[in-house]
Parts: sequence; structure tokens; C-alpha cells
Amino acid sequence: MPKPNLLFVFSDQHRSCDLNCYGNTAVATPHIDSFARTGVRFTNAISNCPLCVPVRGSLFTGLYPWHHRALSNDLPIRTDLESTATVLNRAAYHTGYIGKWHLGGIPRDKAIPNGERLDFTEWKAYNCNHNYSKGFYFDENDIRHDMKKHSCIEETSLAVDFIERNHDDPWALTLSWEPPHDPYFDAPEEYLSMYRSAGITLRPNVGQTALHSPKKTFTRDEIAERLRGYYALISLIDDQFGRLIETLKRTGQYENTIVVYTSDHGDMHGSHGFTNKQLPYAESVNVPLIVSWPGHTYTGVTDEIISLTDLPVSLLGLMHLSFASHVDGDDLSALFTDEHAPGTDGAIICDLVPCHQAEDRGADAWVGIKTRTHTYVRETKGPTMLFDDIADPYQMRNLVSNTNATDTMRSMAAMLERISEKHGLRFRPWQDFVIEEGYRDAWNASQVYFKRATL
Repeated sequence: MPKPNLLFVFSDQHRSCDLNCYGNTAVATPHIDSFARTGVRFTNAISNCPLCVPVRGSLFTGLYPWHHRALSNDLPIRTDLESTATVLNRAAYHTGYIGKWHLGGIPRDKAIPNGERLDFTEWKAYNCNHNYSKGFYFDENDIRHDMKKHSCIEETSLAVDFIERNHDDPWALTLSWEPPHDPYFDAPEEYLSMYRSAGITLRPNVGQTALHSPKKTFTRDEIAERLRGYYALISLIDDQFGRLIETLKRTGQYENTIVVYTSDHGDMHGSHGFTNKQLPYAESVNVPLIVSWPGHTYTGVTDEIISLTDLPVSLLGLMHLSFASHVDGDDLSALFTDEHAPGTDGAIICDLVPCHQAEDRGADAWVGIKTRTHTYVRETKGPTMLFDDIADPYQMRNLVSNTNATDTMRSMAAMLERISEKHGLRFRPWQDFVIEEGYRDAWNASQVYFKRATL
């Protein structure tokens, strides 16, 4: 049997509740919805650290952030690590990376030199750029190319070209879109117009206002307006995803290609009074995950827990490959082929070094556990959240002080301690973590770059 190709597509800041196939009929996503009907859709795919850089490092290495060291935004990843590309190259795959990288530290507009690309071979990428109408990328030779169309569209065109050129040999392509991350209204007019007059229903856990920054609070009307732009970007992504599937079918590669759609983390959009991410709520940590390989994956929906640190290990497992070095993630590849397979008991979730928006709101570091039924969180001062996610799916009743939930909280705390010990996580005030683990110089350099206070 020929080796399967791998098309790994992920977006930035796309929460799972905002896809039609996940229950939000207000957003038009016909291509992803159709794709979901052909594979396995996960309702409990968990971003271990809901922030761009840390979880991206985990997606490629199967390591938690305190091991790959891209612990917070704009801290660089270790370049001596084995990645999914390393494993796939060793198995005679042609590997490629297109789109946002964000693992190179500062400055954000830098080219990523060959030795810092975690062994991806073909390269059409940039570190970070939130100006989609003025996109750019660097190629394998560090030559910059400015885009003429919206970056999401041009990156998809690069991916289409990759798929067409490499149809004779096994390949593995990672495509990383920056939308639907804000700026939400940096989208082509045809998509913005889809939602300009649309009625927007806010989630039940959205209050009268949402804190965005120390100097800005959004009203419900403003939250709804931002969602219009968010939905526009999601529909743009959906059309681009449709182009990819059409290309695979047109070139005769669809049946032998594992296709994955997911995201690095979610977006609060007013839930619980917040915007952005770096929070333990479902809107921030629950991401879409759909995996399809015709004739191999089953068709259906599962609520088993899989984390984004497990995902690279599991996808390689589906391809009968594995990391040669230590990984933190589990091989849960049976979840893709067996509807009765168990997932992990609980996924660790954390924000060990609050940066940027979290720093602005004076947030503490936090760590927690997400299971199929509950979410448990503690800060350095002690337990702060316990939610029954089945009885209270919008997490509106915090049970942390409820005496009837004492046994559940003890069980969740014990699970957190067990997993933390297994994976070498010593939770402490974030300033101590930065200093004691040797991040101080990198952290201060990043803070100076963004004109923020140093340690």
C-alpha cells in the first residue's frame, strides 16, 4: 500500500463553537461541514496552552511548552528538537510549511533561517504578520515575497501548487492560516458583506460588557459587530479549505491523503467578560479537530479527550511512524479508526507566563485539567475554578466553593498533580518560572521589543 500523504491545516484563534458542524448555524462553513461528514469530528480537542506560540511548538514536537521552551508569545523554540518534519523526512516524505510560523522569537518580521525551521524542507513562511491585506512570506533562500491578494488566499494558492507538483511522491504539508485571528475586518468585501446585516446571537455567558484592555471595554453591540468580522474570516477560510479538497480530488490524491483541520486556540469574544485568549474557559481551550483518511478513519463524532500535544504523536501513529526522542503527548491514533477507543483521562491546560493581553489585565499564571466532564483550574493562590461541563456547558456556575463538589475537586486536583509530576511541571509564580528556568534574557528582549516592562 502506498504511503499516505498528510495535509495538516490549522488556523489561528478559531474556537470550536463557531463552525456550522459544531452547532453554530449563523456562520457559513459548507466545505468544512462537508469534510466533517467524511471523518472523525472531536468535540473535546483541547489546546494545552491557549496562546499562539506555546501550542504551536507543541503541535510540531509533541512536547509541552516547558520542554520545547517557546513558553510564551515571542519566545523562540529550541532548534535542536525532533519535529514531525524530522520524522517524516526520515520516512522519505517531502515536507513543506506554508504560512504563519511564530516560533522564531523577535522581531516578528524576521526571516527564519534554514537551521531554525524544525526540519521542514519546502518553506513559504513568515514569523508573524497580522496585516492580511499586506501579506508576505520568505522562501527557502530567505527571499521575501510580497503578496498581491489576501494572505489566506495566496497561502492556499501556494498549497495548491505544492499538492499539484508533488503528486508522484509521498508528501506532508502544513498550512498555517492567520485568520480568523483579529483584525477581524481585514477580509475581502464578499465575505464581510455576508454578515453585515446578519443577526448575531451572543453566547449565554456573554454579559453586558467585555474587558479588552485597560483602556477599552466592549459593549454587547460591539462584541456582536466583532463577531461579524470573525465569521467573515471563518467563511473565507472555509472557501480556501474547499479549494484544497478540490485540488486533492482533481489530482487523484484525495483517497490517499490524511487531511486534518484544527486551530491553535480559541477566542473569548465577550464570554465571561473577556476578549482574546489565555483563559481556561471552553471558548479559549476548545478547538475544532476533524481528521479524515478515506477508507481508514471512521465517520462520526467523539467526545473523547485529545490534546494538541497528543495530536502530532497520534497523526504519526496513524501513519505507522513515531518520534525517536521523548515526547509528552500520547499516541491516541486509535481514536481516528475505532469509534470505541478511549482518549486520555484528562488534558493539562495552562498559561504559565501571562503575556500581552493577559499581562495587561493583571492575570496570574494558572494551570488546570480538562476532562470529558469537568474543568478544574488553580492559580498560584490556590483553586479558582471548577465547572461541571456536562450540566453547565457554558461554565456559568463555578463550583470551587461548593461543598457538594469537594470530592470532585479533590479528584481533579490529584489528577493535575499526577500529570504535572509525570511531565516535570513545577507550578509557581510566573516571574519565578521565567527567572529560575533561564528565560529571563529572552523574556526581557521580547518585552523591550513590545515596549513593555522587563524583569
